[in-house]
Amino acid sequence: TGPQYPGRRYIGINAFGRRYPVALIRSYVAHMASAQVLFDKYDSLADPWMTLAGYFNSIRELAGTRRLVEDDIRARLRDADQRGLAKRRVRALEELTSRKSGIDIPKIMERLEATFDKTLEAQRAADRKEGKQTTSAVPYDVVLATNMISVGVDIERLGLMLVAGQPKNTSEYIQATSRVGRSNQGPGFVSTVFNWARPRDLSHYETFEH
Repeated sequence: TGPQYPGRRYIGINAFGRRYPVALIRSYVAHMASAQVLFDKYDSLADPWMTLAGYFNSIRELAGTRRLVEDDIRARLRDADQRGLAKRRVRALEELTSRKSGIDIPKIMERLEATFDKTLEAQRAADRKEGKQTTSAVPYDVVLATNMISVGVDIERLGLMLVAGQPKNTSEYIQATSRVGRSNQGPGFVSTVFNWARPRDLSHYETFEH
C-alpha cells in the first residue's frame, strides 16, 4: 500500500446477545458521526468517508434499514456529540436497487460524484438565502445498495462501506467491497456487521483472518 495504492481495511462487527437491527443502528451512527468529526477537522480531505455505502443481500433487508436511517439513525445522529463524536444531519438518502427505474439510475450515479466541501456548502446556503437556484447538488449521506452496486459502479470518491451480513458468495463480497477505496484520495474502509444468530455469519466472524 501507499499513496498510489491506498487499499482497503476490513473489520468485522458482531454484537453478541444484541438484536441485529440494534447493532446496525449503532454501526451506522458510529461510522457517520466519526466521518463528520474528520470533515469538521479536515474539510474536503474527509470526503471519501462522508458518503456511507450500505450493502445488503436482499431488498427486504435494505428496506428495513432504510426505515431505520429515516428514523432511529437520523435521531441518534442529532445527539452524536453527546457520545464524543459529532452531530450530523442526514440530508440526502438514496438506494441503488432494482426498484429504481433505468431513468433514475444515471441521475443517482451523477449525484454520487457530488463532494462534501465546506466552501460549496456555504455557497449553497448563500444561494438559498438570496432565492437563487443552487448549481451544485447536495451530496448523498447514505446510499443503500444490493448487488446492483457490484457491477458498473465506478465512483472513485467512495471510501466507506457497511455490509449487512456476509454475502452468500465470496466473489460477490469481493466485487461489492471493491467499490470503495478505488482511488488515491484515501483508503477504503469496509465494515461487515455479522448476525450472531446465523451460524454462517458467526463462522465468518470467527475465522475471517484465515
